[in-house]
Amino acid sequence: MNTGFPKRSGRMDMGFYALNKLASAGVVVLLLSLLDWVWPPGADRASEWLGLYLPQEHWVYGYALTASLAADAILSFLPSLHKGKQAAVYGAVGFLFFALFTGGNPEQLWLRAAAGALTLLIFLWGKHTFSSNSLATPFFALAVPLLCWVI
Repeated sequence: MNTGFPKRSGRMDMGFYALNKLASAGVVVLLLSLLDWVWPPGADRASEWLGLYLPQEHWVYGYALTASLAADAILSFLPSLHKGKQAAVYGAVGFLFFALFTGGNPEQLWLRAAAGALTLLIFLWGKHTFSSNSLATPFFALAVPLLCWVI
């Protein structure tokens, strides 16, 4: 059956998948940058509340992106799930990943794990929001992180 759309190669699909992940990471970087800009100057930084002392780029591109890839790997082994169950898997992976692998102060373990689950849910939102046909995808994948880094 010819749908009128040319078939894409596997490499093209992998490229769109990577661009989608980077766009989701760009949204998280933007939200963390906005939080950093409106944070009161005299208060402790948000990362200190989590018991971590890492730059936001490590949080997003080091931990959250890796956890998002792990969540997608788990979902690939499961039968097709609706969005609610996908959100549960993403939330659980984010919770466990950030609780176990980020290190930091053990007193803030639950807060760090909850922040990880929320971060992964933003990645899931980006997975369903950013399409390969939209110009917002490369904008959030490339331009937004660069603008947040420069400003």
